[in-house]
Amino acid sequence: MNFEHERDSLLRSLKKTPFPKINRKQVIMEMVANGVAAICAFIVYKVLQNFIVVKSVKNLWGLANKRDKMMVSKATFETISSIFIFIVALFVFTYVEELIENYLKEREETQV
Repeated sequence: MNFEHERDSLLRSLKKTPFPKINRKQVIMEMVANGVAAICAFIVYKVLQNFIVVKSVKNLWGLANKRDKMMVSKATFETISSIFIFIVALFVFTYVEELIENYLKEREETQV
């Protein structure tokens, strides 16, 4: 196998491929959207903890459970929380990213 030929071929294809220009505003926009989505994910996790009880030694495997909370196993709780966190974080990330993009476009239009 000719390693140098493969390397040269890869370098030629990379030179032909136009890479997108990334500026500071785009990086900041991504960081803000990720931060807001992460905060919302933490909030969703805490809200789920208020409504769902996990069977453990702390609550005598559900015997000391208050009746207003749903009791599930640890694996079920992790599955439920993962699904909810993913969905909420995805929607929040997309929404915040769109808000920031619209704000930056309006700001650029008023400066021109």
